[in-house]
Amino acid sequence: MSWLDKIAKKRLAELEEHPELNSDKFSEKMSTLYFAIVLLIVAILILLFWYDIEHFEIWIFPQR
Repeated sequence: MSWLDKIAKKRLAELEEHPELNSDKFSEKMSTLYFAIVLLIVAILILLFWYDIEHFEIWIFPQR
């Protein structure tokens, strides 16, 4: 048995044990999670930019 067959059998066994991994709801949850992470990163960058503008004595973004 090749390593590819072993991996495929292991993956199929995991999907049989956890059918929620192969459902549409799982993909919706993951896309919501990705959106939340991107939104958090954008919010942090906006706050850093605001802080850099308001407090000019501390340079967060170099070369301005």
